[in-house]
Amino acid sequence: MQNLLYGLACFICFITLTTNEAKASDKMEEMPAFYRVESDTAKSRQAVRELSRTINSLNATSNNETMRKYAQVLHAFSDSVLFRGDRELQQVRKDMSDPDIVEQIIKLNNALISEDDAEWEEASDSGVFDELDNIMLEFSSDENYVGPEEIYDVLNLFKTEGADAITTPDEAFDSPVEYTSEWSNFEMRTQTMYMKDQAEVTFGEQKLNAGDIQMNFVTHIVKAQGIPDSTGKIVQKPIFKDGQSTFNANQMIYNYETGKGLIKGIVTEESDGIITSQVVKKTAGPEMYMSDNVYTTCRLEHPHFGFRTKKLKVVPEKNIVSGPFLVELNESPLPLGFFFGLFPATSDNTSGFIMPSYGESTDRGFFLRDGGVFLALTDYFNLTVLGTAYTLGGWGVNVSSQYRKRYSFSGNTRFSYVNNLFQENDGSVSSRTDYQIQWSHSQESKKSSRFSANVNIANSDYNRNNSQDANDYLQSSMNSSVSYSNSFAIGNVNLSTTAQTRYQQNVQTGEATLAPEASLNMARARPFKSLFKKSNPISEIGITYNMSARGEMTNKPGVGSLPFDVVGAEESTGDGTGEDGKYPDLLSNFGDYTDSFRWGVTHDIPMSTQMKVLKYFTLSPSFNYKEYWHPVSYDYTYIESENAVQVDTTQGLTRYNEYSTAVGFNTNMFMFYNMKGGSIIRHTIQPSVSMSFRPDFGDPNYDYYQWVQTSSTDSKGRQVFRSEGGLVGKPSTGRSNNLSFSVNNILELKSGRKDEDGKAKKTMLLNNFNISSGYDFERDSLNWSDINAGFRTTLLKKVDVSVNSRWDPYQYIVTDTKYDETLGKEVVTSQYKSQYTLASTGNGLAALSNMTIAVGTRLSPKGAKEKKEKKLDAMEPRNEMERQMLEEMRRNPDLYMDFDVPWSLSVNYSLNYSKTGYAEPTVTQTLTFSGDVSLTPKWKFAFRSGYDFKEGSFSYTSFDITRDLHCWQLTANWIPFGPRQSYNITIAVKAAMLQDLKWERRNSWIDRNDRFQ
Repeated sequence: MQNLLYGLACFICFITLTTNEAKASDKMEEMPAFYRVESDTAKSRQAVRELSRTINSLNATSNNETMRKYAQVLHAFSDSVLFRGDRELQQVRKDMSDPDIVEQIIKLNNALISEDDAEWEEASDSGVFDELDNIMLEFSSDENYVGPEEIYDVLNLFKTEGADAITTPDEAFDSPVEYTSEWSNFEMRTQTMYMKDQAEVTFGEQKLNAGDIQMNFVTHIVKAQGIPDSTGKIVQKPIFKDGQSTFNANQMIYNYETGKGLIKGIVTEESDGIITSQVVKKTAGPEMYMSDNVYTTCRLEHPHFGFRTKKLKVVPEKNIVSGPFLVELNESPLPLGFFFGLFPATSDNTSGFIMPSYGESTDRGFFLRDGGVFLALTDYFNLTVLGTAYTLGGWGVNVSSQYRKRYSFSGNTRFSYVNNLFQENDGSVSSRTDYQIQWSHSQESKKSSRFSANVNIANSDYNRNNSQDANDYLQSSMNSSVSYSNSFAIGNVNLSTTAQTRYQQNVQTGEATLAPEASLNMARARPFKSLFKKSNPISEIGITYNMSARGEMTNKPGVGSLPFDVVGAEESTGDGTGEDGKYPDLLSNFGDYTDSFRWGVTHDIPMSTQMKVLKYFTLSPSFNYKEYWHPVSYDYTYIESENAVQVDTTQGLTRYNEYSTAVGFNTNMFMFYNMKGGSIIRHTIQPSVSMSFRPDFGDPNYDYYQWVQTSSTDSKGRQVFRSEGGLVGKPSTGRSNNLSFSVNNILELKSGRKDEDGKAKKTMLLNNFNISSGYDFERDSLNWSDINAGFRTTLLKKVDVSVNSRWDPYQYIVTDTKYDETLGKEVVTSQYKSQYTLASTGNGLAALSNMTIAVGTRLSPKGAKEKKEKKLDAMEPRNEMERQMLEEMRRNPDLYMDFDVPWSLSVNYSLNYSKTGYAEPTVTQTLTFSGDVSLTPKWKFAFRSGYDFKEGSFSYTSFDITRDLHCWQLTANWIPFGPRQSYNITIAVKAAMLQDLKWERRNSWIDRNDRFQ
């Protein structure tokens, strides 16, 4: 008994000596159950307690976090037990006992319960929240503190818009669960829904379809499996969709709240790959752990190939990691595999290594070619770095990049530098350095300004030494350009500017030209149109302005030089080519050619109008003014002792101008020929006559030209332009009063039969047949111009035919001949054009001097072209690589081999005939043909060739065979003869993510030492 009393006394002392700080806890149930109320603060604590209860009552349905914390702190103040040491808390209690403050608290409590809006406004404006903030500061923790503005905003929102406006949503599963099925039953005791036959459950972005689904609303677990049909076969197996991922399974258990699950017999697709697993554990995150798996890109139920592994981890849109695996072929394991596997599983660009190809070159040694790394730096930009190494010591580096900003611009760049070491036939080693720069840029946005680039620059031997593309062998030139253009308006005048730099190369000779350009163009403006209500010749006067500034630099000596010997000029000892017969590279030796840079400016201002004459004729007078700006001008003096011309140069802008006027007269005439069956042929005749006049700007009064003797044999001298050799041209010499005329004919057939739409079918018989010539009244002889004639038509809607010819109306006089042993006859070596026409000498109207004939056709089954274009339009790319391939195929559909098109054939023939007077004619003929044929629905054979009539043999020829192996593809290319004789056989997986899984056999010209032949 004494011990019991002793323990009780100790407990009372402990309680007495312990200080209790009344702080609001997170849960009201944990508040101390004991408290002490002092009589002097009883009214204030009672008012605060009532306010706390009111706020809790109002928050019962809203579950607002701010109101809950505020009520907790008020409750802590009203029910706290204070001792002598709690001086700060005692002072707060004393301050709150002020009768005015107590009255404000009571009014606030009544206003919250009342529906009178005026009462709430009065109570909230009394400053009561500022007074209650003293309680908040001393009786709340940092987590539970609620400021006066915050609680006012919440309570005011409650009073004005109701409890729903401040309701805090549950953090449980946000989306409602929807379910349908042919048969269902809900068990109340277990809260389980049983669904069978075409059952479907949707929760947010997740959807589950199966024949048998059980869903428990308490545990949030869904079980799904298939159901047997009448034959006992399991059908309606579970199909689970989670965002972009789809899983086909035999059975599955899934918690739709946590996202975890266990799936059996799953088939899922990740990027281009398909995974079949026996058991899959799905985590709450995106990761999945699988056992007993087969990974493949073949979409058959029994795949042609795959990788079998016991363990697999899948991270969607990232990668697939496996343990030891074996390769299977037709579900049979092969003795091929590795200790682990890492497969990309993303539709976005990802960084990775690029495996090199290996082999042997007869003159460079063994090699590792084009191995390196691919870096997906951003969503808009990637970088590829490849390297090549030869055992003889040669090496190369290739850096390329692709960039794209959707709806703005896209492009790609590539730089290649190769240091080749070749072993020659005599055992010596020669060194050659090659480079190539490529850049393609296009703008997709529809703005007034545009920037584009198409750059392909390389030294002349690059393709021959390094390219493995046979098409590069046929390339004789390279053209590059970078341009910027902008359109704008000043008032009603539309203007456009263009800045462009062009770089042109001749691969055969090495000749290159760098040409920057800038232009300002004004669209046709009619300044007098607003002065008249009706159209008339004055209102139709239109003015156009074009300014072009050009520069040029070339590595070919002599371009732009004066056409005679100059005193003091250095004598050239050669044509400027090197030992290989080519000009030095322009960019590599840029500083050596800066002195050859030329530039000039051209201004062109044409004005014209038109009017109707005699109702059916159009009269079009015009006037054209042009200026040429050159940076230098020359003064010429013949020095007899030097037998050369002394040239005095004046540096400075020199302007030259010329002008001309013309009037045109044209009309359209129609003739109709009625045929049997109601068909009609319409013959359109378009005659045109124009008269032009131009003064003689070689007249000394203009001082544009100077008469000068250029050599001892040139006693009469010649007219030489003051800025001879300039880039932008010069005014014309000789007075001209020229009459030009032409007649164009068009034939069109309108069938008497109507098609299904009830419209008559129209067929173009003759696209055009044109004849033109002219007569210059100012010439003292040779007044007639050459006669030009040509036509263009399409035969049988398949064969395009184009013929153009030029006829000379004048007689030639032969002055010298010689015997040609090859031809076995006398041939003309010297002749001149006389002033006598052929008609006057009885030799006909004119003699043929040039003719070009072009015949071409592309044949394929009816509707094949439209079918291919429709198929390309329907394709949807799954990643960036497929998008780029699809854009290329849409730009060049002929490069796309479609197995659905059974065959196609393209044939082109051209003939050029040229003959001057009695000289021997020159005839050039070319024939090219290509095509493909589907031998079976899976086999495709393609060919490309031509015939060289001069050599009497076939030109470049290649054959291609393609076999569609479902998930694999076999390609074979064979060039049977010529300097690019080679073959290449490849069997590879179609999927881009497994592009390195291939077998290749090749014999390329690039690795033989006869490539220079």
